[in-house]
Amino acid sequence: MLKRDQPAMTLLLGALIAVAPLAMDIYLASMPSMTRALSATSEQVQLTLSLYMYAWGASQIFVGPLADRFGRRPALIAGLALFVGASAVCAASRTIETLIAARVVQAVGMAAVAVVPRAIVRDLYSGDRAARMLSLMGVVLGIAPIVAPIIGSNLHVWFGWQANFVLVAAYGAIALLCVVTALPETIKARNKRATAPAVVLVAAFASSGLFAFLAGSAFAFVTVIGTGERSFGLLFGTVMLGNIAGSIAGSRLVTLWGIDRMIRYSTRLMLCAGLALAALAWLGIAHTAAIVIPMFLFMIALMTTMPQATAGGLTPFPEISGSAASLLLFCQFMLASTAALIVGVTFDGTQRPMATVIAVASTLTFIAFRALVRPPGAS
Repeated sequence: MLKRDQPAMTLLLGALIAVAPLAMDIYLASMPSMTRALSATSEQVQLTLSLYMYAWGASQIFVGPLADRFGRRPALIAGLALFVGASAVCAASRTIETLIAARVVQAVGMAAVAVVPRAIVRDLYSGDRAARMLSLMGVVLGIAPIVAPIIGSNLHVWFGWQANFVLVAAYGAIALLCVVTALPETIKARNKRATAPAVVLVAAFASSGLFAFLAGSAFAFVTVIGTGERSFGLLFGTVMLGNIAGSIAGSRLVTLWGIDRMIRYSTRLMLCAGLALAALAWLGIAHTAAIVIPMFLFMIALMTTMPQATAGGLTPFPEISGSAASLLLFCQFMLASTAALIVGVTFDGTQRPMATVIAVASTLTFIAFRALVRPPGAS
């Protein structure tokens, strides 16, 4: 079994969290084509993403208490097993209804993979060390949104959209094997209590901007600008390079600045990026650079905000970190999935709905930190 200070522990936790963006991002380039393959509307296909996020967010409120009561390993193993089975059903789906149902079940299993690794970090570390670990995990996490759409777009061209879910199922199965054979139980004492931490609205609003981009990026690039599925993967990956840049910067700067100062600067950058994206969209500039550059900066700001906000939300609850992580992520994903749904139902053939939702999320993130959690005298 792995030890807490081994690099392999950080790698495994990052690889586990990477299951989430892999399951969401790998098939994004296929969404326009899936409307034809499944005889569905674009709104129905977008439900495979928005309902997935709703089910994912709602399930997390139960996963944390279960992880605290029965242990991290049982919760993670059960979640991965359910995820793998549902992914296989997704690959075999022949109707949009079957795919949507399988995606909902997949999201329920995914909830454990989202909550438990963060709880494990809090089991092993605290404060700035936890924030640094989450940032380092974010570097690993940042690889998935870059690689996933590139692989997915090529799998789509070569084998069809179903191949994306076959790969997701295989990745989940490998992750399950690693957990069973290498991940130790990290909770010191199983706890039956299920009290809730304070909601971290900064993290919730920031997540909303990311999910709005996930819901609208394929249609903005492929349908509005006309880049094609394969180019979409490269453009999406370029944006997600901001994940890695932000994670690396956050892991180094948080130990110098502390959590509050880090979030204060990051939310300023996020606000500027979100407003720039919306301004370019409403000016009618339908060019890849008008999306890629602001979103790259947004992703840097996101990854210098989210680990710090998560650590700040989990640190006060060392004995019930599973419940704390569960309820924290419940709030994040409820708001984020709502943002994605708004993008889907308001799509008007331009990138304006996506850009507007991201700008609103950036503004609310900026306001939430300064109104609710900034230290006295901070700006």
